[in-house]
Amino acid sequence: PTLKHPGAKKCVMSRVALAMAALLPCAMAFSAAPATRIPMQLRGATASTRACGLVMQQQRGTGETNDQYKARLAASVPTAMLLSQVMLPLQEAAAKQGQWGLLEGKAVAMVHPLAMATLFLFTLFTGYQGLMWRQVRELGEELKPLNEELKALEAQETPDAAKLSAVKAEVDEMTAKRKELISGNFRDKHFAAASALLACGVTFSIEGCCDTYLRTGKLFPGPHLFAGAGITVLWAVAAALVPQMQKGNDTARSAHIAINTVILGLFAWQIPTGFQITMNVINKVPWLPQLVADATTK
Repeated sequence: PTLKHPGAKKCVMSRVALAMAALLPCAMAFSAAPATRIPMQLRGATASTRACGLVMQQQRGTGETNDQYKARLAASVPTAMLLSQVMLPLQEAAAKQGQWGLLEGKAVAMVHPLAMATLFLFTLFTGYQGLMWRQVRELGEELKPLNEELKALEAQETPDAAKLSAVKAEVDEMTAKRKELISGNFRDKHFAAASALLACGVTFSIEGCCDTYLRTGKLFPGPHLFAGAGITVLWAVAAALVPQMQKGNDTARSAHIAINTVILGLFAWQIPTGFQITMNVINKVPWLPQLVADATTK
């Protein structure tokens, strides 16, 4: 269409100039490196893959110092750098010389230990709420025979005053305690907390395995991995008992408590090995994975 407004043409030209100025540093950063820095999978890739190369970080050249490499990356558009590291991880990078960029860095690696440390404390909190709700049920069961005894004593023509007073005091004390526990709403709080624990626990258990595989290209069979897998399975089994527990099945309730006790024990047993793994991550995994040249391109 024809630009009728006298300032419209100047406005369009100024916008084009600004766009070119914004893209120029990125183009200079990528064009400054020889073609040998471009990974083999990009040079021999399909057209759709080459299109992703516009936001791909160049690999560090043989003769390029670390300061020169960082300066060249800093000159490119920050958005392109972020996309190339996270959304389009095509570069050869990091501890395993893999393709995942920042996903192999320390920030992502620390998600699992921090999440699991939080979930360990949250497990204690959830267990406390469950025990409080169990105490409410047990007090209700204990009150039933005492109430019957109290009614029987009150129905007598000449009841034993001392016994009647003692039973009545015990009933009043237990009733007041039960009302106080009920006001805490431990049943609903326990259900909500346990649901969150199940969802987050399974999620971050799988996330930990995926993160290890991204950084190293393999998993490490051992006590920490097997205990974590056992905890994840037991979470599912404990949750599967809930329908029977809601129907009043005492066996299911006891099994639920026993399973969660085992989970807590395995969780605590994992702390030393988890701490050792976390220290290895802190000491050995970089925040920004160092880009390295692909051996096939040399």
